[in-house]
Formats: sequence, structure tokens, C-alpha cells
Amino acid sequence: MNRANESGADRLADELDRLEVLTAGVRGARAAHIDTGARAPGEDSMKKTSARVFFGLGLSALVTPAIAKAETPPEVSLRSITALGTGCPSGAVRAVLGSDGQHIVLLDGALAASAGPGVPLSAQRVFCQVILELDHTPGWSYAVTNEYGYRGSAELDDGVTATVDVERYFTGELGENPVQTTLRGPFAERFVLREPAGAVGPFSPCGAQRPLNIRTAVNVSTLGSATGAGRIQLTPVWGMEVLRLHWRRCG
Repeated sequence: MNRANESGADRLADELDRLEVLTAGVRGARAAHIDTGARAPGEDSMKKTSARVFFGLGLSALVTPAIAKAETPPEVSLRSITALGTGCPSGAVRAVLGSDGQHIVLLDGALAASAGPGVPLSAQRVFCQVILELDHTPGWSYAVTNEYGYRGSAELDDGVTATVDVERYFTGELGENPVQTTLRGPFAERFVLREPAGAVGPFSPCGAQRPLNIRTAVNVSTLGSATGAGRIQLTPVWGMEVLRLHWRRCG
């Protein structure tokens, strides 16, 4: 990257710092596609990586050309974002709504869980739940999909298992699990998880604007090994989640 682009990325990173984020304490399953041994792009600081992707590619380049032609409501805005859970420290999640109303970028961090002798129970299961509230023109319904997936690594002794579970649902409605997988020890590799191609849903109910909940959890269990240990770490590819918004008219 040349110096002009580097400077632009730095400025954009500063702008991301100034985004207003509301962080306060405030659930169908599909198999995930997993590539073991995969190497994701090198990890920079979360803001710098995100800024360089935005600046170098342009926000619209993060989505496919078909999205640019998708029909969207005349008015879409992000009312609030709330994060809660053992894996969501205060201020850990930020959100950017694309000006075209067709995608949301979540800037969040890694989830890590571990188990074994001397490891407290609280470290064995870690989760982060993000609650998004959108305001949009009445008469529309939407769903989201994750464009790039997750990357991670795990080290598990024989008999130790680790699970990854991503659930999306609208408050008061049934949910879906677009990413759900189990790793079994012995295991010591990097991996990439992606949503099944063409999997879209659930859609928001027509006639009511309800919050969208995205719950990501990692868990390590030593039930199959009295003396074994293990750990798992999960983070979005590029250090951010690019959520595509799928809109459809009601009625």
C-alpha cells in the first residue's frame, strides 16, 4: 500500500473510532462448511485492517455485483446496537450501516474458550450476543447472511471437544443456526467456517420492526477425558463481520 492509501486508511480508522456505539446489558440447524488448516489473511489491529479493506477496495467491493442491483426500502437506518455476554466487554462491538442499505459491518473481536485441570467453568463457554435495531420504510422484511465467515484455531487433547454455534433470530420469533460445528480431539489446526451457500433466513416479521439477535458461542468440553485439556479461538475473517441485508416486500 502506498503512503497516500496508508494515510487514508489511518483517517478512516480515526473515523471508525468516532462511531456512536450503544453497548449495554440488555434463538432449525444447518451444518457449517469447515476448512481445516486454512490460513486467513494476516491479522493487523482490528481498526487498521478494517480501514484498509474499506479504503483499498471501497465498501461496495465487499459485496457481490448482484447486491448493488438489489431492491431496498427507500429509507433504512440503524437505530441501535447492543452487545452482551461473557465475550463482549464494554465497547467491544461497533457497527456501520452501508449507505445503500444493503449491508452492515460489525467490528468485533475474538471469542476464546478453554477447559482442563484448573480452568474455571466460566472459561469453558463464552458467548457474545449482538442485538441490532433497524428503522426502515414499512412494508418490507429483511434477513442477513455473513459474507465471509469466521476463522479460528483449536488445540484439543484426545477425548476433548469444542463447539461453535452461531444463531440468528428476531425477538419473539424462531431462530436458525447458519453456523454450527463440533471439533473432536486430538485436534491442533487452524480452520475457516462459512455459512452454507444460498442459506438465507430467518426474515423479520411483516408489520412489526423487531430487534435482530446474533448470538455467537464457543464451548470446550472435557467430559470425554478426565485429564485432558483444550482451547478454541474464533474471530471474523478480516476482523469484522460483513452482513448482507436481503430485503423483500411484504404482502
